[in-house]
This record gives sequence, structure tokens and C-alpha cells, in this order.
Amino acid sequence: MCNSSDKLSWEPLCFQDLSSSDFSPLTQQSMASQVDEVECESEPEHIDVVPAPSISEEELEQLKQEAKSQAYQEGFEQGQKEGFDSGKQSGYDQGYLVGQQQGREQIEQQLDDEKKQAVQAITNLINNFEQSIKEIDELIVPQLFDLALVAAQKTVGSLSKVKQKQLMHTINQLVEQCSMLSDPIVLRLNPADLRWLEPMLNDDINLHQWQFIADANVEEGGCKLLTDTNEVNSNINQHWQMMSDHLLGENH
Repeated sequence: MCNSSDKLSWEPLCFQDLSSSDFSPLTQQSMASQVDEVECESEPEHIDVVPAPSISEEELEQLKQEAKSQAYQEGFEQGQKEGFDSGKQSGYDQGYLVGQQQGREQIEQQLDDEKKQAVQAITNLINNFEQSIKEIDELIVPQLFDLALVAAQKTVGSLSKVKQKQLMHTINQLVEQCSMLSDPIVLRLNPADLRWLEPMLNDDINLHQWQFIADANVEEGGCKLLTDTNEVNSNINQHWQMMSDHLLGENH
């Protein structure tokens, strides 16, 4: 663009010329309105900032203590629960082990008592055996004497008191030399009984020179007593009682 004039000379267009140009009132009003809108849009929005409430050191310390106490209480309750559960399980396990141990000890004690009773019975048998033999001899000797006396009377007539005493002495000597149950004496036992009985009777076995032999044919709890000439099964006292009753019956 250039400024027209009557002359053929030209001059550059200046912005000041634009600012000085005439605009209609409507145009000026529109431009002013647009400028106001631009200014309004470019202004930053105002935000009210609420300042944080101030906390004193005492209040801050109190909050810390409350948080600490709450955490402690929660930890205490959790630890208490876990400790209770753990203690309960531990108590159950310990009680189970104690009960199991007591049960074993009770069974062992019962078996030990039964063994002691059996050993005591055998010990009594050994200790009283010689006395029982003497009692049998005392029963047999009079019977043999009476028999010999009757035989002698039938043969040679009546015997004097001296000869009767002499015959009695002879019979006693024979009985002592050939006792019905003379040594050695062998006691046969079931192997299961012998395993635990023999170690507990070593002293008595050596004292009386008895011999113990395992015999599977003997029932548990039973026994057989053997000598060179005799055999006694199981209940020896019963057999002796039968013999005594028989001999005593002949005297009456």
C-alpha cells in the first residue's frame, strides 16, 4: 500500500497512520469489548489458600504418645493371642508326652511287680524245698519201719526193743542215702519264663546246686522238677500233699 498524491512520489506506510485512521463508533466499541475480554481471560483465577492450623509442640507430643500407645496395645493384643495359641499347643504336647510316659511307667511297674511275685514264689519253693523233703521223709520212715517190722515179725517172730531201734536206724540211713529227691535237681521251665527268671535266681541256684533248663514243651508259668529217679510236674506242693494224705490215711 502507499499514499496516493498528485505527485508521482511515494512514502512507506506507517503504523501510526493506522492508529490515526478514523473508525466508526461501532467499530471502536467492538474493538474495546474484545480487548476487555482478552484482558479478563488473561487474568489468573484467584484461589483462597486456607492456612494450616498451627500445632503446638505439646499437642504434637501428645499425638505421638497416643499413636505409640495405640500401636503398643494392638501389638500387645496380637502377641497375647499368639502367645495363648502357642502356649495352648505347647501345653497339649507336654501333657500328651507326660501322659504317655506315665502310662509306660505304670505298665513297666505292673510287669515288674508280677515278675517279683513270681520270683518270690520260686525263691520260697527253693528255700522250703529241703524242709518239705524232710517232712516227706518223716512220713515215709514210719511207714517203712512198720512194713519192715511186720515182715520181720512174720519171719522171726516178735523183735526186742533194741532190735526195733536198730532197724529204725538202718531205715533212716537208707532214706538219707537214697532220698526220694536227691541231688542233682533239674528244673525245666518255658524259655520265656527262664529268660527273666534265671538272672534273678543266680544266688539261690548256686546255693542249692539246681540246674535250670529251657523246655518249650513246658507251658508258661509251669515247671518240671527232675532228679535221677523222679519227676514232679507243675504243682509240687499239691503232689506232696497227696502223698502225705495217703500215708497219713494208712496210719488210721
